[in-house]
Amino acid sequence: MTRTKKSKAPRAKKNKQRDEPEAATPEEGRQEAPPAEGEDARETKERQCRELLDSLQRLAAEFSNYQKRAERRVQDGRQEAVGDLVLDLLPVIDNLERAIAAAEATPDLDAFLEGVRLLHGQLLAALKKHGITPIEADQRAFDPEHHEAVAHLPSDEHPSGHVIEEMQKGYRLGDRTLRASRVAVSSGKPEAETDEDVPTDGAAAAGGEPREDTDH
Repeated sequence: MTRTKKSKAPRAKKNKQRDEPEAATPEEGRQEAPPAEGEDARETKERQCRELLDSLQRLAAEFSNYQKRAERRVQDGRQEAVGDLVLDLLPVIDNLERAIAAAEATPDLDAFLEGVRLLHGQLLAALKKHGITPIEADQRAFDPEHHEAVAHLPSDEHPSGHVIEEMQKGYRLGDRTLRASRVAVSSGKPEAETDEDVPTDGAAAAGGEPREDTDH
């Protein structure tokens, strides 16, 4: 009786399948995403934006308050300067009113004129105290920064370009011209008359030729 040999091939195949690694499932192959930083980053940026906006708003408010304070200081300084000038001018007004009252009570032209001169000097002194001084113009070289020419006249006594007469006095505040002096300026010596322009006799002066005497 013969024995049938058992085939060992299937076992080898089974062992071969056992040695191969098992295929991963789709769920196992999917990698887990790292913890999302988007949420935290967004919150951080929103917080920074809020802080920056608050800082800008505070800065804008501080600058607005600074502007208001600066304008108030400028206005207060201007009013203070005007007030000081007015205080120095009030005595001049008082003396002027007294001079008018005295002239009406006892008309005296010489005394009134002397009082006006004193008031004029007092007024100039008050202006000078605040840096306001007259502009020198008479017989000086014409200066367009401080003088305004209202006429050009020939002159034997004044060089060309020099002031002949001051029509209206100008004033300056420090180095700044408040009002230019209105002046007449010399245009130089007048043109000399030629012999042709000067009449030689009475007939020429009359505009005619000498008439010959035809009576015999």
